[in-house]
Amino acid sequence: MFSGSHTASIDEKGRLAIPARFRPALAADAQGQLAITPTPDGIKLYPMPVFEHIAKNVIPKHSDIAQRRALKNLFVGQSMSLEMDAQGRMLIPAAFREKLGSSVVLVGQVDHFALWSEAAWTAHAAASEADYTAAFAALDL
Repeated sequence: MFSGSHTASIDEKGRLAIPARFRPALAADAQGQLAITPTPDGIKLYPMPVFEHIAKNVIPKHSDIAQRRALKNLFVGQSMSLEMDAQGRMLIPAAFREKLGSSVVLVGQVDHFALWSEAAWTAHAAASEADYTAAFAALDL
């Protein structure tokens, strides 16, 4: 399970280091293969088996043909495959680096990661506080 927020830097060569605690699971479950893709909520990093499951099993079942086509064209069509190196780093494609900058936050989302610029994450987290408070109260934890 991927949880927590991790501040990181994309180095001058465009590489992002995955936090050490996630590397063994990504190596075992995804053989170090991930997919990066833009979404309406920002950039996401999926272990390849999770991404393939969504692309092959979830998207084709979407009931709206136009939305299904949009998901294939944008979620799948704009994705890129990434591979972790021996040091747990992956090369972030230039198109994604332009949107992120060099200071980023990797946010665990159970089965994948959201990847935010540090400034965008700070703003998003602050804006989400009211929703979080209401959702947490509704769960009565």
